[in-house]
Amino acid sequence: MEGGDALLHAHWRQRAIVAHLAFSTEGVDFWGNLVRLDLYPALPLDENPVGGLYMKIAFVASPRPAAQRALEKLSGRYGQCTVAEADCVIPLGGDGTVLKVLHSLLGATTKPVFPMRTQGSTGFVCNPLRMPGLVDRLAKAVRLDVPVLQADVEQVGGQRKTLFAINEIVLFRQRLQQGRFKLTAGGGGAEATIAGDGLALVTPIGSTGYNLSLGGPRLPVGAKFLALTGIAIANGLPWCRAILSDQFILEVDIVEAEHHPVRIETVLETIPDVRHARLFCNGNLKSTLLLDRDVLTELAEISSQPQ
Repeated sequence: MEGGDALLHAHWRQRAIVAHLAFSTEGVDFWGNLVRLDLYPALPLDENPVGGLYMKIAFVASPRPAAQRALEKLSGRYGQCTVAEADCVIPLGGDGTVLKVLHSLLGATTKPVFPMRTQGSTGFVCNPLRMPGLVDRLAKAVRLDVPVLQADVEQVGGQRKTLFAINEIVLFRQRLQQGRFKLTAGGGGAEATIAGDGLALVTPIGSTGYNLSLGGPRLPVGAKFLALTGIAIANGLPWCRAILSDQFILEVDIVEAEHHPVRIETVLETIPDVRHARLFCNGNLKSTLLLDRDVLTELAEISSQPQ
């Protein structure tokens, strides 16, 4: 064991997994090194412009009345085609609708997604709804490539399944008793066992949602980081939130899974009775958002605010 692996092993042995973040711009990683998030700014706004016109559009609307009205007006004005035929997909609604569309496009040829928020919906990563000038907005929009999390899961009964997530993957106890989680970093060697309600692995785009309510760190939009945030970790352990490279692989074994059941879930899927989960960022998959320049600027400012 050499270099960073030795430091990681010693660090975990001494303090389990310790990565406390005092402010959104400063923290420590699993090696105990200072992490300056302000040195990893949001995606440069002058890079990754779309630079082209999208001629075929697929509008996908939530069932809410406001979204359905917008669908009727926009499709009447700009036309409507299937998602398979489209050059660009435009979800109408809020963040939930956006996530469903992004999930549905995983594994397919990457299609850019230009989300628009409709009345009555919460859309943190959405552009405002405007009827005129849509083609021009698409041409001027800024591209944001969003990382995709993957969980390879083994259940107590031996079944194996795979989950994907855009915002976060959460492991959580199924009963009113603590779960016990044995964590192994990067393919073996360094281990720690923690007890608590659960933990969440979070992308930058998801770090201002559920993760923030857990006390986890905000991550700059476009940064090559993930957040690992504990949920009600027991016994006063100092570990509750950590910053990881997006190349990090985390193996999670559920201790006595039959007696202390744990489920794993994303926004769209849940798998109960987990025995083991391998969590990582899948570099072969990506989702692409198109955002108005002012929307991305605001998103970057929010993600860098002190906590």
